[in-house]
Amino acid sequence: MLSTLALAAIIQLPVQAQELAPGARYDPDIPTLREVVGHGFREAVTPPDDVIRYMEALADAAPERTRLIHYAESWEGRPLIVLVIGSPDRMARLDEVKAGLARLANPRGLSEAEAEALLDELPVVTALMHGVHGNEISSSGAAMAEAYHLLAARGDADVELILSESLVLIDPMENPDGRNRFVYQNGIAQARWPDEAGVSAEHDEPWPGGRGNHYLFDLNRDLFIQSQPETRGKVDIFLEFRPQIVVDLHEMGGDATYFFPPTAPPSNPWYGERQIALMDVFGEAIAGRFDERGFAYFNRDVYDLFYPGYVDMWPMGHGALGMTYEQASARALKLRRSDGDLLTYGDGVLHHFTAATETALTSARNRERILRDYLAFAREGIALGGRGPAEIVLHSTHDPGMAERLAMMLVENGIDVFRAAGPVTVEDRTLAPGSSFIVPLDQPTHRFIHNLLDTHVPMEEDFVRRQIERRAQRQPDEIYDLTAWSQPLLWDVEAIETPATGARGEAVTVGGMAAADVAPLPEALVGYLIPWGTNGAAAVAEALREGIRVRAAGAAFTLDGRGYGVGTAIVRAGENGPDLRRRLADIAAGHRAEVVPIDDAYVREGMSLGSRRVRALREPGVLLVYDAPGRSLSVGWARYVLERRYGQRTSAVRASGLGRARLNDYDVIVFPSGNYGSAVGEGLLDRIRAWMRDGGTLITMAESSRWASEVGLIATETERRGGRAEGDDPPEPGTPEQPIEYLDAISPGDESPEGVPGAILRTLLDTEHWLAAGTDGEIGVLVEGSRVFRPITLDQGTNVGRYAELEDLVLSGIVWEESQPQLASKAFLIHHPVGRGQLVAFAEDPNYRAYSEATQLLFMNAVLLGPGR
Repeated sequence: MLSTLALAAIIQLPVQAQELAPGARYDPDIPTLREVVGHGFREAVTPPDDVIRYMEALADAAPERTRLIHYAESWEGRPLIVLVIGSPDRMARLDEVKAGLARLANPRGLSEAEAEALLDELPVVTALMHGVHGNEISSSGAAMAEAYHLLAARGDADVELILSESLVLIDPMENPDGRNRFVYQNGIAQARWPDEAGVSAEHDEPWPGGRGNHYLFDLNRDLFIQSQPETRGKVDIFLEFRPQIVVDLHEMGGDATYFFPPTAPPSNPWYGERQIALMDVFGEAIAGRFDERGFAYFNRDVYDLFYPGYVDMWPMGHGALGMTYEQASARALKLRRSDGDLLTYGDGVLHHFTAATETALTSARNRERILRDYLAFAREGIALGGRGPAEIVLHSTHDPGMAERLAMMLVENGIDVFRAAGPVTVEDRTLAPGSSFIVPLDQPTHRFIHNLLDTHVPMEEDFVRRQIERRAQRQPDEIYDLTAWSQPLLWDVEAIETPATGARGEAVTVGGMAAADVAPLPEALVGYLIPWGTNGAAAVAEALREGIRVRAAGAAFTLDGRGYGVGTAIVRAGENGPDLRRRLADIAAGHRAEVVPIDDAYVREGMSLGSRRVRALREPGVLLVYDAPGRSLSVGWARYVLERRYGQRTSAVRASGLGRARLNDYDVIVFPSGNYGSAVGEGLLDRIRAWMRDGGTLITMAESSRWASEVGLIATETERRGGRAEGDDPPEPGTPEQPIEYLDAISPGDESPEGVPGAILRTLLDTEHWLAAGTDGEIGVLVEGSRVFRPITLDQGTNVGRYAELEDLVLSGIVWEESQPQLASKAFLIHHPVGRGQLVAFAEDPNYRAYSEATQLLFMNAVLLGPGR
């Protein structure tokens, strides 16, 4: 890889004439970027290591006004940092300031006098976040310029006001792994002179591009699930400093200008009116500054305020104002736009710098109003908890580990959750304490709780009506992201609103999902059972990796009065060494999996433990098809779920090299979503068919399932609009004797089904089939797109999962009325036997964003239970 100095020399541009801040005078004792790394703020795309080096240099130069915090480390070992900037007096009392901010965020027991004292003394906290997408390059350049300006500007009244009234948190690089990938790929594609053509190599990133992190996640959708270390650390910083203003600085297409709020509709109904009103204060201020400097911009278009998982939207759940800023991207050093104008990297740095510094100034000018709004939001949340149901009970009978993990996820988002201290009575049911958790609603995060746990978060009716009209005209809808994300539905956990149960026990704490205290398992004459579920499957994956012999039940059974489902792991003492008890205890503790010792294997109901339906498991050899034409997000999600969530060793093989792989070295091949027609020819298809006949398990999902149906790997068909299969002739047009509706007349004759904009559908599972192990027969499935698969016929296999009938189909989100009849009762999960092996096809991506926990378990069932069946 090129050295930092060599790379800077290659991509250096002449210094732009326009200043960062007109008229600013700077302290020579504060180092410039040129003095530290060899180029100016607007001249070159700074590599990740140099971004960190420069921020460290600034902190060293002004220790009395800064605090550099190393808050996380990326998967590839790169540091993530935030630079805190404030007045010397405030930085000297930083711990005291943070304690005061925490009191304001959680005002239970806070008197009016104490509140007024805090409001008079505390700073407003502005968090400026940069580069969550690694190939959105200009914001990190702006971050370094922002920090320099706040520390080096002399005699600047605006900077003095910012330091006296606020703390500013600058995160210069939220995704260092993605940025490193972009800088490297861009550097090796550089021409002698920066190429302005959008089609040139330096503008055309090879797969997977720099947007995602190591696991190719879009980190801007990971805030509440916190599956990635970059996100977990960021949320920890948010909860430590409680910022009231959070801005995430992005880039968009090069033909745009600059976006800052107010946002486009729809708005999330769980955000406060004060937050929305405050947005216009910032929009007006930035607009004034941009007008002054002659920068073009737009508002109230494209970017909405609905999905709660963005970097800027997550803080809205805690009463902050979150905002997205978007700069047109040169995606290199220069870009000739379609209108003939030239856009440079330096332009992006300048625009972001201007918007960010004006944001910090506006925060400082409105310090008291912002803090009062923040306090009011917290108090309203507490009060709202006393006006309806008092608690939400999280419960899962069939998979208690799932309820516990969901409870811990809420805690990691700053929400109070308690374990049930005893049986919980809900209506006419009594729920076991070990599988129940209590979420009080009288807490500052009341709205955020509802946002994450409610079955449905409604969109504004006028907005939805307009989308229906646009769809009828075959115009794209204006929905920016998902319309549903209910975590209980996607985790297959009940969330029951109830009056106070009186069952609150100990508080669930951060770190509560760490390994449980290792208690030795009792001696067992026969061995041990591990009920199948999310924790149990992860424990089995590790046990297999560690060489423990495990078998799986192929049917349900009852032993000692307790029922066990399909997939239950059977670990026999006689098939393992004398240290089995200790090894299994350690594994179970690490995954919080239940292990049941058994001294008697005489089953009186159901399958016998020595039945032929009990299958020996082995650690599967898994090949994950990597690279194009796979969709990078799907590839990354699958790899993360395999390697990190379930600890399954996996070989990532590029699609272009799949023909060279020895398929017989693998038990499972996973094709993430994508159309593999360009990568898998007839010869390789024949090899895959032969490999399945010999016992291999092929897993496809979403677009790769469509591809598998098209090439004949699986006996199903994807439908066109109106329920026709692909290849069928379109219906005959109307005749003069048969009047037709106008919209019908202008509709194309052969279309894909109406797209679903990210909704959750009720899906029914065959609980007697091993692919449905660990479920109770009904889950929510996140559906996005226009795929509709006809159920497979009985002679070809089993429809293990199918969408519910029409009247019960939609659990959450928007599914257009025309789509619902076509989706009802269609296949979601298909098992297609091929010789001694099989193909397992998912209609949607089971690993979506790593928060579809119920479908992730189905995916791992295919991986762990499929081989050898």
